[in-house]
Amino acid sequence: MFLYFIRRILSSLFVLFGIISLTFFLVRLAPGNPFSAERNISPAILRNLEARYKLSGSLLEQYKNYLLNLCHGDLMLSTRYRNRSVNEIIGQTLPVSITLGGCSFVLALAFGISSGCLSAFFWNKPFDKITQGITLMGISIPSFVLAPICVLVFAILLRLLPPAGWGSIEKIILPSFCLGIPYGCVVSRLTRSAMLEVLHSDYIRTAKAKGLNESSILFVHGLKAAASPIIAYSGPLAANLLTGSMVIEQIFGISGMGSFFVDGVLNRDVFLVSGVTLVYSLLLILFNLLADMLCLLFDKRIVLE
Repeated sequence: MFLYFIRRILSSLFVLFGIISLTFFLVRLAPGNPFSAERNISPAILRNLEARYKLSGSLLEQYKNYLLNLCHGDLMLSTRYRNRSVNEIIGQTLPVSITLGGCSFVLALAFGISSGCLSAFFWNKPFDKITQGITLMGISIPSFVLAPICVLVFAILLRLLPPAGWGSIEKIILPSFCLGIPYGCVVSRLTRSAMLEVLHSDYIRTAKAKGLNESSILFVHGLKAAASPIIAYSGPLAANLLTGSMVIEQIFGISGMGSFFVDGVLNRDVFLVSGVTLVYSLLLILFNLLADMLCLLFDKRIVLE
């Protein structure tokens, strides 16, 4: 197992290097430059700006300087937010995105696992059919459509929750719901499928014959055996919630990492885009690695080659 994870980590480093390189060149090769929004800028001032932000010289020289600074933990200065380093921006916005993604992650798992288990238990009954219809609708509606609808209903019409902002529990509920519920519907259908297979197995019939209560059979014996696909999906789920939060952050006016990423792309801020992409990639690799480790711990049937 140790050698397996060493190989995974080494391969992840190569993937990370490829992502960093590809992101840097894609942003720099885009038409225009980070200072094209400046009006009536003279060539002398442009050269000074490029020298200040280490964007002078050939593209390969810029790339080499960026990698050298990256090895020292310096993500460079943002060209969009003057006099602010990318390290500072990520340090301020990453906790916001993690909080939003974490709340959405808990909501998605709580809703998905509970509804999936109950749907499997009441298989082919009205509750199961209603749940399947709701989850299908939740999967079909993207978050950028669900969010304005929720704002209209819960914030404007019912006035139960604030329509935007960040900083209080009330302001976290609506964006977390809009971000987490579509993924919770996926977890629900995944849980239902796994639980249906488990609930028809012989040892569950034996547990019922011994007189165990239904909640113990469902949530202890059944869910434990059906946990592998849920755990395997939890890694990509956590990464998707973090990377997918940029749309929700834009809609609800949340100053998270995703909103800065979008702003950086629109303004060709190569260092901000590269820095945020690096953090997103690290989190994606980390979550997938943790999910694989949990799968190995929970399911002894998995054999590493």
